[in-house]
Amino acid sequence: MKRIITLISPLVFVILFLPSCKENSFVTTRGNQFYQHEEPYIFMGTNYWYGGYLWQDTLNNGKERLHKELDFLVSKGITNLRVMIAGEGDGSYPYRIHPAVQENPGIFDENILKSFDYFVAEAGKRNLKLIMVLNNNWEWSGGFGKYLEWAGKGKAPWAKTDSWDWDAYRAYISQFYSCKPCLEANEKWIKTIISRKNTFNHKYYFDDPAIMTWELANEPRPMMPEAVEAYIEWVKKSAILIKSLAKNQLVTIGVEGYYGTEQDMGLFENIHKIDEIDYATIHIWPKTWQWYDGKSENSVTQETLKKTIDYMDAHSKVMKKINKPLVLEEFGLHRDGNIFTPDATVDNRDAYYATVFETGMVNGIAGYNFWGAFTLENKTTPDFFWKHGMPYSADPPQEEQGLYGVYMEDSTTWKIISDFAKKIQGTKF
Repeated sequence: MKRIITLISPLVFVILFLPSCKENSFVTTRGNQFYQHEEPYIFMGTNYWYGGYLWQDTLNNGKERLHKELDFLVSKGITNLRVMIAGEGDGSYPYRIHPAVQENPGIFDENILKSFDYFVAEAGKRNLKLIMVLNNNWEWSGGFGKYLEWAGKGKAPWAKTDSWDWDAYRAYISQFYSCKPCLEANEKWIKTIISRKNTFNHKYYFDDPAIMTWELANEPRPMMPEAVEAYIEWVKKSAILIKSLAKNQLVTIGVEGYYGTEQDMGLFENIHKIDEIDYATIHIWPKTWQWYDGKSENSVTQETLKKTIDYMDAHSKVMKKINKPLVLEEFGLHRDGNIFTPDATVDNRDAYYATVFETGMVNGIAGYNFWGAFTLENKTTPDFFWKHGMPYSADPPQEEQGLYGVYMEDSTTWKIISDFAKKIQGTKF
């Protein structure tokens, strides 16, 4: 009997050990498809930009909130989270993440970094895969504009200030790609975070399978035609740097598609042909792009839906041509009546989500991250904008809270999400 147990024990060990390996394997690509442990990985995900900031948010019980929200997401079939792992500048500009990981250039807040550590570790425990966004074209995390200010390029024309002007902002941000001190500072941040050892699970970030992707930035645009060449060079060099540090993890750019590449599908195609770029992304924002007149009742007209379908079709064709996956990593719609509170219905949003998912199936979209989870009601802010000390919400600080975020109470929306997750993932949860 003892001899039989000795022979069986190694087999039992292997059987017990294999699921752990399977769950914790890195995501890879093959053609237009993601793979995990040699099986197709099509993900239903959400934008959860603030996930890494929760542990340090003791004022709002952030640690407990993180556990609750991650468990809720898993129960709905969510397997992927797109998060902002960056933040630059102090709290003087009110429409920006606060506190920031990098309040001053090159000085990183260890408490915020530990907060990221905790988030990554907790996501890994639940087999959630993470898309880590390293920078931002827009003001709400500091981003390119803050790097330019630090480099002595003058004061940025921030949104919602007297100096705001769209053309001035475009011209200002376009300098980032040829600003040597900006690029050096950004590279320092990339090296710092990718080579970091997690203080909770003791894994190096570059060696943690929970991190699926490093994304160069949120919606990086050339902004001006004359910046296109420098922009392409930035994409190449940044991707090569990340691949040299994180050989088992994926790299993507984070662009919106046609509207983020100077309305030039050739540019969209060329930057995604770069060897170190593993897959492409698109974002779809019908109201922002004025696909309808802003009235809620027109948000799901045939014209709006046709533009959405055509946008997905066009980018899918490009990615099939260059044989890499395509992810729809941002899309959203206002609540009915353009109301921000949870008592507003979401019939139009539900219809829009359903159309997006159906179209994605036809086009072989490899993953989805809707925007976003979670919206929280806070009656202390009559203007609906986030203030320092308030709980973080799906809608970042420059937007009204409740604009696009999905409330936990939005049961019909969560059912659409959950049902589609079951369909594409072929799993039960």
